[in-house]
Amino acid sequence: MPQNLEKTKSPAIDGKGIEALRTKIDQRLEEHFNAVGPDSRLGCAIRHGLLSPGKRIRPLMTLLACRQSGADEDCAIDAACAVEMVHAASLIMDDLPSMDDARLRRGALATHVVFGEGAAMLAAIALLNESFRLLTLGADISAEAKLRAVDHLSRSIGVEGLAGGQERDIACGKYAPGNVSLKEMEKRHLEKTGALFAAAAAIGGEIAGANPKTIEMLFEYGKNLGLAYQAFDDVIDVSCSEEQAGKDVDQDCEKSTVVSLLGADGAKVLGERRLARAIECARKASKTDASPLADLALLVGAKFGAMTTA
Repeated sequence: MPQNLEKTKSPAIDGKGIEALRTKIDQRLEEHFNAVGPDSRLGCAIRHGLLSPGKRIRPLMTLLACRQSGADEDCAIDAACAVEMVHAASLIMDDLPSMDDARLRRGALATHVVFGEGAAMLAAIALLNESFRLLTLGADISAEAKLRAVDHLSRSIGVEGLAGGQERDIACGKYAPGNVSLKEMEKRHLEKTGALFAAAAAIGGEIAGANPKTIEMLFEYGKNLGLAYQAFDDVIDVSCSEEQAGKDVDQDCEKSTVVSLLGADGAKVLGERRLARAIECARKASKTDASPLADLALLVGAKFGAMTTA
């Protein structure tokens, strides 16, 4: 990690604190879905795709944005779970044979490999619908804040979000690597990855009652962290084993990627630049010198830096 991204003071959140929040998210997800069709193929497919071990970066962003904006993070736990459900649904669909045709996800067989394509698609649909139900929960959250949260999440999924980004990603398989500009590449990454990151952070701020300027900074934080994440992920695809990555690798060898445009070192530099911008936005969004969102970005950068260092 570049020197200018090193921590200079005690973090607002550290690895131990992140692990505690991740455990809280996992427990709440299990509460929501343990009783859903325990003996049905669909229920098992949902739990397989949702509850498998993951980094939970997006729901962590929701909780930490809520905390950083001055509210108790527990107010945002259901919203955080809703964000993770959308992410899990997107992974289930991304792995389908008609999409990325991947067999591994989070170190285990992809949902469609275990349960079949039909059950996998229905699991994704169920997760997307359940995510919006969760956003309506919370007696202490205003109806206006809930509506804004729904707006953020729905935009992140639609034609300018996950759906549009995935379609662009599929289309890139038809072109020779290098035939897409960096600007076009980052637009696709912004839709496919950055949109949900941005929504995750903004939703946490909305639930906490943050002002519009803070919401804007949280949104920019999420966009830039998502772009950094995707740049690092492109490097992982060409430099790590399946065991290290926890998923299929060399998936993008016939697509235009940040690595095919800039090389692995250039992609790392781009990721670090976006990471620095995310940290800057997180600190601008904070009311105090402490910024748990900035510290989360630093931890993400350190994790990817360790994985992508030869």
